[in-house]
Amino acid sequence: MTTTEQGLRAEIQAQLKRVNSKNAPKINQTIQTPQGYHEIETKVILMVINDGITPSACIPQIESEL
Repeated sequence: MTTTEQGLRAEIQAQLKRVNSKNAPKINQTIQTPQGYHEIETKVILMVINDGITPSACIPQIESEL
């Protein structure tokens, strides 16, 4: 794992720790399992790469898509 990848995953983890049942209930429910966390993390990574947005900006967009 490169340091860039580690940094991105750490930032995603930090942002997902801020998620709760009030600000993003669907994501909050999804990330309660390792498989769900991986699914959301993958979506965030793809959005960062493809759309050039920050992990924190991905969360509301993913929430609205779920």
